Amino acid sequence: MHWCLGILLNIWGTAVMFIADSWLTYMMTRPRDITPETSPASIKLWHAILNHTWMPINIHRLIGNVVFGGAIVGAYASYRFLAAKTDEERAHYDWMGYVGNFIAISALIVLPFAGYWLGREIYQYDQSMGITMMGGFMSWLWVIQAFLIAVLFLAGNYYLWVGMGRIPGAERFRPYTKWLLVVLVLGALVWGTPHTMIADSRELAAMGGSHHPLLGALGVMSAKNTAVNLMILSTFLSFLLYRRANIRQVVPWAKTGTRIQAAMFVIAAGVVLFFGIRGYFVEAIVRIGYSVYQVGAVLACIVFVTVIDVLMARGAQSLGAIQWGKMPPRSQYALFILAVTFTWLMGLMGFARSGIRQHWHVWQVMQDTTPYAATPALGYAAIMISTCVLIFLSLVGFIFWLGGLAEKSTFVPSTEAPHVGH
Repeated sequence: MHWCLGILLNIWGTAVMFIADSWLTYMMTRPRDITPETSPASIKLWHAILNHTWMPINIHRLIGNVVFGGAIVGAYASYRFLAAKTDEERAHYDWMGYVGNFIAISALIVLPFAGYWLGREIYQYDQSMGITMMGGFMSWLWVIQAFLIAVLFLAGNYYLWVGMGRIPGAERFRPYTKWLLVVLVLGALVWGTPHTMIADSRELAAMGGSHHPLLGALGVMSAKNTAVNLMILSTFLSFLLYRRANIRQVVPWAKTGTRIQAAMFVIAAGVVLFFGIRGYFVEAIVRIGYSVYQVGAVLACIVFVTVIDVLMARGAQSLGAIQWGKMPPRSQYALFILAVTFTWLMGLMGFARSGIRQHWHVWQVMQDTTPYAATPALGYAAIMISTCVLIFLSLVGFIFWLGGLAEKSTFVPSTEAPHVGH
């Protein structure tokens, strides 16, 4: 019964989200044959629902909600881990935190690809809307977004790296984490570099214009797409190392399989770098298409490396059980950071998506003619969104506290640590 109710809740919740998405996407990208002169009675319901961005935003929000759900589960587990009084409780909530982080970061890896699709559909529908979103007054939201997503990647990877301390055999992979950290930090810096600097007249004169002679090259999408795809590959590699930390493959072709996996990573990174550099020497319309090749290379690497790893793990020798609960308290703050950052990010990007309509209720069809028809300034919007996030997280914290009270009398210590496969 519990399973059935949970599945039904998710199905109905997804259906409600799809219905709401049809409203908001109709306001952004109504079918082109619907004009101000079109009679509302003549518009077919399904024709209005199946507009240009309905399915892209369905997929984007569905994946985003998976990340959000995993992050909230991780935050709850971290709260209960820090409040735990016994080793059994810490082991249980350590396992729960790992599962929440795994769900959140696994979905986060593919979320940028859904974002590419949605952004491309917006540009194809109306370039002026896309320019407002990426190059207009909202462009600085994307700089904030870059650093927030970088925080998500860094926090998720940090939790995995610290978690290797409770896995026998993981010490052989620890030297690689510093190189993964270098890739993540450099990628975050490139991703967050603006194309046009905010500067006064003296600084502009010193730079020779609004574009910095060096950093300006990192502010274009060729550099940013390259950076984020390399960050995704690095995060996937962290998961791969974590997965095989306490096992030794015994299949005869284990070394060959590992070499093939390494070659796939090198090829995918090479494709990403090649098209990233090549993008500086072609027209914008061609450069946009290169992102498809970069995404394809990364996705192909993730899929084929995962398949090979699953086959290699058959009959693998265990190097020891995971010591659940043997995590330093600092690791749990990474899970808190994931929940707070992603909630904030959802609010900011929701404003970006809705605000590109500017003073239109329905884009180019129904205008907001009231005296208050204006898109809020970024500072005002950020303050309001941050306030809403604070209120929401306060309510979530209150629910966590209530849940803790309810479970204090029902928790039964177990003599065995929780078991989970990688």
